[in-house]
Amino acid sequence: MKDARNDAPLLPRGRVATWTRERLDKLSTDELRALRANAEKLKESEVAALCDDILEHRPGVRRTKKSA
Repeated sequence: MKDARNDAPLLPRGRVATWTRERLDKLSTDELRALRANAEKLKESEVAALCDDILEHRPGVRRTKKSA
């Protein structure tokens, strides 16, 4: 019996090409934080870094360091 997972095409990594700075700027702060968290979980460091950069420059947004 064939495993359907083996027949599925692999998705390309590097989703940063889909997320431009202009597109990310249109997201709300909450949406941007959620995208950043998802990008981190998926090991998409470029997307997470882009989210961090935009969040740093948003007025009234505080970044808190995670406890070790």
